[in-house]
Amino acid sequence: MQLSGELAKVSFANLLQLVRSGGLAGKLTLSQGARLGAILIEKGLPVHAEIEGLSGKEALFEFFLWLSGTFAFSEGAFEGLNKTLPRTIKFNNSDDTFERLLKDGIAYLEAKQYLDSLGVGPESVLKAADQKGDYARTLMQNPGLERIDGVRTLADALSALNLTGREFTLVVADWFYGGLVQIAKPDYGLGDNQVELPDWVVARLKQDNQDLTKAIVDMVIWVDRVKCWMYQTDADFERILAGRDLGNIAGAASIVARSSGNTGAAGGAQSDVTAPAKPPAGSF
Repeated sequence: MQLSGELAKVSFANLLQLVRSGGLAGKLTLSQGARLGAILIEKGLPVHAEIEGLSGKEALFEFFLWLSGTFAFSEGAFEGLNKTLPRTIKFNNSDDTFERLLKDGIAYLEAKQYLDSLGVGPESVLKAADQKGDYARTLMQNPGLERIDGVRTLADALSALNLTGREFTLVVADWFYGGLVQIAKPDYGLGDNQVELPDWVVARLKQDNQDLTKAIVDMVIWVDRVKCWMYQTDADFERILAGRDLGNIAGAASIVARSSGNTGAAGGAQSDVTAPAKPPAGSF
């Protein structure tokens, strides 16, 4: 059985259910741009998954985040390969069921979408929200929360916990759901020189560079270059105008000189008008 399509039309969760309902066996290949992953299916259940260095369930969960891309299923039993077939995904007890896997995968997708809507990621800086009640107990129930100080990034604060990408997402989303944290405004240590930019200005700067600091530096450099160009243009324009005026003065002096000479010849008298002396060569 050949099965292929687009993940934008068939979600990954629905794709797994389709394979499961058919009791299929084979290889499911997924691609998203340059990203490529694969899942081995046996009796309708995933037994192994690989993507970008990840394998097993953690790799499988990453596919739940793919809302676009393509998939292709090639049916074929793994007879004779049972001893060498990697089995990194197992369903051993009542807690490790296919239905539970789907539920956890969908929860991961929802948590990731929620954090994306807040603009929160590994490089975000959070601070603890004002708490009422037994905060010490809250810290005990939420490992890593004590390191959220409004200064360190999430990646730095939670590095000691060695969380997977899915665990990281679920933990941080749960903190927001419970009102335990909030986004901290970055402090660049500028003191009195710190300026809070309007949201629309920040959005416009980030169109050029997602690093806001670099975007501002690039903008200042560009403005200085434009100023230099304008100053040079003004100077060139003034020189052009000055050259035109000198040309007019020289032309007028020539006309007066010719007029004076003609008058003396016709009337036999000296003219009272004295032509301006010709400026020395090279004076302009």
